[in-house]
Amino acid sequence: MTSGPPVRRAAVLGSPIAHSLSPVLHGAAYAALGLDTWSYTAHEVDEAGLPAFVEGLDGSWAGLSLTMPLKRVALEVAADVAPSAAAIGAANTLVPGPHGWTAHNTDVQGIVEALRAVGLAAPAGVRGGTSGSNSDAVTGAGGRGGAGGAAGGGAGARADAGGGGGASRSGSEDGGRAPDDEAPRGAEPGRAVVPSAEP
Repeated sequence: MTSGPPVRRAAVLGSPIAHSLSPVLHGAAYAALGLDTWSYTAHEVDEAGLPAFVEGLDGSWAGLSLTMPLKRVALEVAADVAPSAAAIGAANTLVPGPHGWTAHNTDVQGIVEALRAVGLAAPAGVRGGTSGSNSDAVTGAGGRGGAGGAAGGGAGARADAGGGGGASRSGSEDGGRAPDDEAPRGAEPGRAVVPSAEP
């Protein structure tokens, strides 16, 4: 008796997680790509539970997506931290490797690509960026707010971590957090305002 292709597993972890549409989106992508042996599930995992959850995974796991409140603690769980995650201080992805799990942050590249898709220039200083203006702005909280700040930081954009307790990133010389009353209300034509509203 021959066995079929190996089962590959991936999941989104966070708390709360029941609202996540990630399993639906990934399931549809897997089906469209013919990845019949791949599955993507959601698991309720808090900060205290992340180390044990990751430690208990076997070789069938291809990766983990992380949402709040796990984006910062993932850096402690990982054996290696990619430069993208180290620069932001948060990870949204854990990928297994020969020496353990590596923490990555794909938010910066995702934000840059989203800006490009709607015809806005990515900030200068970000790979592929062309905007030389300092009028790009990012508002947000948590790991995604920091990623938005990193995406805009090369152009002197300001990142307002808005009251969510997340890290603030800024390309300005003072590197400080913009006051809440200075958060942008909208975008000038051709300029980027990237909102992020992680709980």
